[in-house]
Amino acid sequence: MIETLAFATTVVCVAGGLAVLGTGLAGRYRRGRTLPALAVVELALIVQAVADVIGLLTGDRPAELGTHLAYLATSLVLLPVAAAWSADEQGRWAAAVIAVALLALAVVVIRAQTTWRPA
Repeated sequence: MIETLAFATTVVCVAGGLAVLGTGLAGRYRRGRTLPALAVVELALIVQAVADVIGLLTGDRPAELGTHLAYLATSLVLLPVAAAWSADEQGRWAAAVIAVALLALAVVVIRAQTTWRPA
């Protein structure tokens, strides 16, 4: 697990979630402005997943392997599902879905980071 990438992803997810929530409440949420940022976050999550798989293949074992893999899979699926779910709307509910996904993703990344501790 790349600690600095996990920390940066968590910070970006919290800041992004709060920003999207704020723009949604103000009625100024625009999907087109949010998608590039979501793509960058997803790319960081893919890099993290690749680093985790390489770590597993080179002998690093998290203390809770099954839990760690579940968090890793969830982190990769959460944003695409939220983006697809909110695709039909432009209003507050779309912003709420994206904001909740980003905030939940911050928690998932933190949990994945804590389960990576070697056994």
